[in-house]
Amino acid sequence: MGCCVKTFVILALVIHLLSSLEAKAQEGIEHPFIKANEIKPGTCLICHPEKKQGQFIHAAGDCGNCHHIISEKNRTTITLFATGGDLCAKCHEARKERVLHAPYKAGQCLTCHEPHSSGFKAQTRSSANALCLECHAPKRVTGDTLTLFGIEKISKTDFEAIPKVQLDPTLDYGHPRAGHPVANVPDPLHKGDKMSCLSCHDPHGSNSANLLVPAEEAGNFCDKCHGAIP
Repeated sequence: MGCCVKTFVILALVIHLLSSLEAKAQEGIEHPFIKANEIKPGTCLICHPEKKQGQFIHAAGDCGNCHHIISEKNRTTITLFATGGDLCAKCHEARKERVLHAPYKAGQCLTCHEPHSSGFKAQTRSSANALCLECHAPKRVTGDTLTLFGIEKISKTDFEAIPKVQLDPTLDYGHPRAGHPVANVPDPLHKGDKMSCLSCHDPHGSNSANLLVPAEEAGNFCDKCHGAIP
C-alpha cells in the first residue's frame, strides 16, 4: 500500500512539474500598452516593420493568428496560442511518415524557419545546403555548447551525435560519395533548379531511411536522376 501511495505522489509531482513548465511557456509577455481598438497588424508594424520585410512572408498574415493580445487596465500582454511545433501544427498538417527529421519531430520548427519573413523560400534561415550544413557539416567545438544560426544553443554532445557529411572544400561535391555533386549543377528532375540536399532528402519526413525523397516508381533510388541524365 505504501509503495502505491509513493508512486501516486511521484506521478502527481511529475504532472505538476509538467503543468508548471507548460504554464511558464504560455505565460504572457508584458508589452508597452496598446489601446484595445488599436490592436491590429498596422499598429504592430509601426515598431516591428521587419516582420513584413523579405522576399518570403509568412502567409498567416494577421499577428492575431499566432499571438493572443490582451489590453486591459492600462496593461498589454502577448501570449502565443501554443508553443513550438504545436503552434505551427494549427495551420500546417503534421507529417506522419515513418522517419521524421529529429528537429521536426521535436517541434523545433524555428531552428530552421523564420516565423515572420525571410529572404529564402519556405522562410528558412538560409539557403537549402547552408541550412543543412549548419548541423550536418563537421565543426570544431571549443566549448560545451555552440550556437546554430546565432539563435539556438546546442550541447557539444548533441551536436556531435548528428550525422555529418564530408564535402570537398568548395562544398559542391562529396556526398553520398566522392565526386557526387550536391550544388551548382542542374537538378535532373527539377528544370531550372540546381542540385541541393533537397534533391535527395525531404527536410521533414519520409518513409525511407535517411529521409530520402520517394521515387516516382519502384526501383533503384539513384536511377531517378541518373536515368534522366542524357
